[in-house]
Amino acid sequence: MVPEKNLYYICTMRSLMLFILLISLPLSVVAQKELSVEALMNDGHPHYIAERLRIIQDPALDTLLNRHIIANASKNGVDGWRIQIYRGGHRTANEDSNKVRARFMEDYPELSTYRTFDRPNWFKVKVGDFRTREEAALVYFDILKKYPEAYLIRDVIAFKNPVK
Repeated sequence: MVPEKNLYYICTMRSLMLFILLISLPLSVVAQKELSVEALMNDGHPHYIAERLRIIQDPALDTLLNRHIIANASKNGVDGWRIQIYRGGHRTANEDSNKVRARFMEDYPELSTYRTFDRPNWFKVKVGDFRTREEAALVYFDILKKYPEAYLIRDVIAFKNPVK
């Protein structure tokens, strides 16, 4: 049997927890409402312009949109394409990848180059930041003449804002 003092303590704690839950619930609803599609579209516009745009949709779409935004923010880039011009796992692959990258930078100074190391022992040299495969293919066929082992790969690329 539970003593009266412990019973009083348990009831008090339960009511305190319920009170905290009831207070925090409206705050979480308000916080999620601020990240709606309508709020994103109207962000930065004066009030008289923002009143014109009304989006009526299922709140679950806002949840999916928020998850998508958070997932993309954690990637440090966007999905795209690059051209891999070198991949080596032998003993001198470190020096060879540096030489290939330096030679490529002389041949194509306008393209970004990336040298990476993937475990267990692969050194890779990738070039370019292309949003679509078609963009990458235009450059790929030119690069293929000097680097016959090159091929297209999907990668997370640096984000470039098309609106300037």
